[in-house]
Amino acid sequence: MKAKILLSSGLVLAALTGGQEARAQAANNNVIIYIGDGFGLAPKTAARMAMGQGTTGKRFPSDAGFQVLNLDKLKYNATVTTHSLNSWITDSAPGASVYACGKPGKQDNEVIALNPGSGAAIETILEAAKKQGYAVGLVSTARITHATPAAFASHIWFRDLEDYISAQYIASTQAQYEAIFNSSPTTSYRYTAARDWVLPTPKVGVELDVLLGGGARHFMPRTRTAASAYETIVDRNGTAIIDPATGTAATLRGNRADDVDLVSYAVNQRNYGYVNSRDALNNINLSQYGVGGKKLLGLFNSSHVNYEQDRQTGAAWEPSLAEMTHMAIEVLKAKSNGKGFFLMVEAGRIDHLEHANTGGISVVAGANGNQYTVDADRPTYAPGGGEANYTATPTTVRTTNVYASDYMIKEVMAFDYAVAEGRALLATPATTGNTLIFSTSDHECGGFAVTGLHDEADAQANGTKIRTYSGQITKSVAAEAGYATPTNLVRGDGGAGGWFPDYVMNTFQGKDYPQPASATGKRIVVAYGSNPLTNGNGTRASTGVGTNQGATPGNHTPQDIWVGAEDNTNNPLHAAAIVGQGLLDNTSLTPVMARFLNLTTFFTAITTLRATPSQPDQTTGLQLSPVPFLNQFDVAFTLPTAGAVTVELFDEMGRRVQSVVTNQNFGTGAHAVTVDGSRLNSGLYIAAVTMNGQVVSKRTIKL
Repeated sequence: MKAKILLSSGLVLAALTGGQEARAQAANNNVIIYIGDGFGLAPKTAARMAMGQGTTGKRFPSDAGFQVLNLDKLKYNATVTTHSLNSWITDSAPGASVYACGKPGKQDNEVIALNPGSGAAIETILEAAKKQGYAVGLVSTARITHATPAAFASHIWFRDLEDYISAQYIASTQAQYEAIFNSSPTTSYRYTAARDWVLPTPKVGVELDVLLGGGARHFMPRTRTAASAYETIVDRNGTAIIDPATGTAATLRGNRADDVDLVSYAVNQRNYGYVNSRDALNNINLSQYGVGGKKLLGLFNSSHVNYEQDRQTGAAWEPSLAEMTHMAIEVLKAKSNGKGFFLMVEAGRIDHLEHANTGGISVVAGANGNQYTVDADRPTYAPGGGEANYTATPTTVRTTNVYASDYMIKEVMAFDYAVAEGRALLATPATTGNTLIFSTSDHECGGFAVTGLHDEADAQANGTKIRTYSGQITKSVAAEAGYATPTNLVRGDGGAGGWFPDYVMNTFQGKDYPQPASATGKRIVVAYGSNPLTNGNGTRASTGVGTNQGATPGNHTPQDIWVGAEDNTNNPLHAAAIVGQGLLDNTSLTPVMARFLNLTTFFTAITTLRATPSQPDQTTGLQLSPVPFLNQFDVAFTLPTAGAVTVELFDEMGRRVQSVVTNQNFGTGAHAVTVDGSRLNSGLYIAAVTMNGQVVSKRTIKL
């Protein structure tokens, strides 16, 4: 009955938006939502400028290279807010849950697809899609159990309970969920209903076809005596991959306190194929992953997958985000049986660079201990400049030629190449079907900013060797220095070339990544608005100084974030629906995706999120406003003569759900009664007003 009500309300909603109905789409519809965790506008700007934006051939919209990122080529753009239910600044859990669940996903920080008041699990669009026959998958450079991917396929009150999130991923029945915990070799860790809860109802019957990312520690045992047989990283032939830094086999390490080997359970009990290296992933036998065949589990790091910069210099056996995305698409296509798929792809490590203030803050020795200083234009800490920030001290060594901006630019480029994999589907509707792409973020992080370019000449003569724009125009003839006539002009800093970043392309595994042309070239310099010098993070109140870089995480910010969208249907109710609406809330994307997949339980037109008043009845002036409504609406009416009025609310089946006013006397003229609908479920309702024996009714919709 609930589905029927929502379908009917959806058709009414569509009628309210220019009379266009939400028609079922042809088979083979694909939705990919890309989420750059912590991804504001500045990182995209940095990457685009490093790729040459503004230089010859990339200067004007008419230039073929003007848009150099796949992100920039997405046809429709909007801006959305990110606040959570209980905080002006969100964390990733509710920040992603709104994309997974729509308006019900607007919830408290740290909570994943769960109503914090009632404790009830909220169905996600991934779960709804799977129940309608779509193939579904999750890809991330973070731990696959981290908040953003978890929001689409798990339900839990605290995001850090990642051992439970992984168990929810692999289980699709309560029996399977219990079996996971009961496989623990330690009796006290075996399933206990009070402690381990139950498999949330929305996840029952939902199998994840693809899981690719980091986070092996939440799938493998902690105790070495119970070590998983799947720890050693192997290639397509099962041969161990040697880490050149150690000369020994590269391995993954588990950290499950219950010593459950969830990888073994997934492979042997749940029909998952398992890979843990780039070579094995890129060479899987797709014929094994068709309808009724294997599902795919790929875990490539114990924790998060390496930053792209560090992957290129020290962990080349890990796949890129683009490679994970490509194979996820191929497997989902194979498993979808022509229905289509839903895929979430997260660039999770953009956020981590910003949390760590990578390259923006240094730890130096002070009179009372270690303290912080701005570090805008020095090489990053070594080894692994992204992670090294967390343990750096004044004596920590630095790289010789890798800078903070190099980390961010490569991370954005890796994300962009993943977006290219999705955009490739747009060009082949005849073979791959209808495709809708969203690219967005859960929030901005760190106040990441592009502050200027390195200037070896120190033109500002202030020792920073950083400046923002080119030098002034001068005259080559000294005698004309004060002349107003435009002769003998010399344009500053490179003539027609101007003052732009100086980068060259470095090809790694078939993809181009920009890197500074030289140690003294014009490289991009970045900084962080949210750092220990401005917000006090990591400092001790007693001394006013910090201890080490690890105590100085950058903070999330409340900045609005960018959304890009595109599809190959040319339907104004799909990707184009995000434009022309002004500022959107982050809950506005899910209805578009749900409509594209024809998921009736999620179907809510984005154009109706801004409620419009209904037309008044011509005889009684009956009017409901707003229509649709969120939590309450007004019933306005006019009495030609004084008399008794009853206002009641009925559901679509004709059952009275609320008596608002009963035989209350009103005087002649116009009146309005407020209806509290906050406790009502989403759906279609009829407001019936009895005035001196005459019954007049109008329909409304609860979003």
